[in-house]
Amino acid sequence: MQFAQRLEPLQANVFADMDQAKALAAAGKEIIDLSLGSSDLPAPKHVCAAIEASLYEPSTHGYLLFHGTKAFRQAAASWYTKKFGIPVDPETEVLQLIGSQEGTAHLPLAVLNPGDFALLQDPGYPSHAGGVHLASGQIYPMPLLAENNFLPVFEDIPQAVLAQARMMVLSYPHNPTTAIA
Repeated sequence: MQFAQRLEPLQANVFADMDQAKALAAAGKEIIDLSLGSSDLPAPKHVCAAIEASLYEPSTHGYLLFHGTKAFRQAAASWYTKKFGIPVDPETEVLQLIGSQEGTAHLPLAVLNPGDFALLQDPGYPSHAGGVHLASGQIYPMPLLAENNFLPVFEDIPQAVLAQARMMVLSYPHNPTTAIA
């Protein structure tokens, strides 16, 4: 099958690289795994029990509402406000997603026009760049260096890029640097 040209930038898949690194580790090579944040601990028994119980509830057998439930949006907004002291409107500022990759990969499709810039942390999570490529946007990498405490230096972004920038991704605690902004 011949794939669309828009997929060419995505061919270097970091997850394939991780599989290769795992194979090297299995062969006895020393590898430091800074990959996915998949839990290496089992879920608590009460969480597993609640999930199991929900399987028998007919109301859980259909698709979720696009916006999620009102109770979820209110809980998320309340948590954010309590944690960060910033009020959040649960009706207009909370969106339930399947996972962060879904959000970061699809957001550029909603906000970028072809040729627009997205300012992305470098290094950054693969789906951030993947979504920009799929939206026909341009990536301006913001290097995260130890001498800057792994924070972008906004003053280094050229004015011409800023004029065409429609989005910026700032993700902290940062993976893989572990920096906190």
